[in-house]
Formats: sequence, structure tokens, C-alpha cells
Amino acid sequence: MGIVMDKDVMPMNAKEAAMILGVHYKTILNMINDGRLAATKNDSGDWVISDSDLAAREQRITDKEFSAIYAHMAMKMIEKEHSRAVKSAREELTYIARLIIKYADNPNGFNQQIKRLQKALESYKAVEAFTQTVESLRKQVDA
Repeated sequence: MGIVMDKDVMPMNAKEAAMILGVHYKTILNMINDGRLAATKNDSGDWVISDSDLAAREQRITDKEFSAIYAHMAMKMIEKEHSRAVKSAREELTYIARLIIKYADNPNGFNQQIKRLQKALESYKAVEAFTQTVESLRKQVDA
């Protein structure tokens, strides 16, 4: 890693600093509030960070902080994919339920949809069971 700073670069705000360090905006605010990153407020009340302060901070970022950042990013990806899987499983169950109604007068079609419903329910149960794992992971990442 390594920030290359130009002497002519203007001071930046917290969002710009977050983009440069590859962290969330709130991480920058936390760094400012607990003294890990030097910053001042401008006349409009926004944080201003000099490129030299940001470069100095980058040199002091610990492995633990990077691990926390990457764990947070990984958790967001897991949660997003899990949410998609839950939504997809629910949509599949709803779709099959409608087909069962459609095939109510057709015993062969009805039985096929019942089998399909059983498989969809198994998939949904698996996705829902993973919910506890996602919640457990979230607690570990937050700790």
C-alpha cells in the first residue's frame, strides 16, 4: 500500500479520506474522534484532513484494523447474499403455491407441484437455518 501525495493536493474531507484509505466514512470519523487521525473543522463544520496527516495515519494502521475492516466487508457480502437467498426461496414457494392452485383439477400436475413444493421447502429451511449462522458471524464481527 502507500499513499502518494502531491504537494499541490488540497486538504480533503472525511469522505475523500475514507475512499483513499479504503475504509467506511464512519471509520474515518471514529479515527478523528478517538485521536487516531488528525483533522480540523472548517467554517462550515466539515472535517478537513491534510494529505500529510492522512499519509502519516496510513503508516500507523495496524493489522488488527485491516482485519476488522475486511471482516466487516466480508460480513456485508455474506448478509447481502443470504438476504438474496431468503428472498429467492420465498419467491419460489409463492410461485409453486400458485401453480398448485392452478393444477388443482389436474391430479398429475398437482402431484408434480407438490413434489416441487417439498424440494422448495427443504431449500427454504436450509436458507433459514443459515440465518442463525449469519447472526452468529455478525456478533463475532461486531465484537
